Amino acid sequence: MRAKLLRLWKEYTTEWREKVEWPSWAHLFNTTVTVLVGSFLIAIVIGLIDLVFSTIMRGLYSLF
Repeated sequence: MRAKLLRLWKEYTTEWREKVEWPSWAHLFNTTVTVLVGSFLIAIVIGLIDLVFSTIMRGLYSLF
């Protein structure tokens, strides 16, 4: 049992060190900035849609 666990651990660490292709810091930074900007833009669009719909609903509610 112990030998199996040790072999599994060695295979695991070898795969993480040698077989996984890690992104460079520049690529990681660029994708992070892209995600942050995209999230910010989507939040603005959703906020504007919410503002428009709430204004329309207030207008409709004021009629009754």
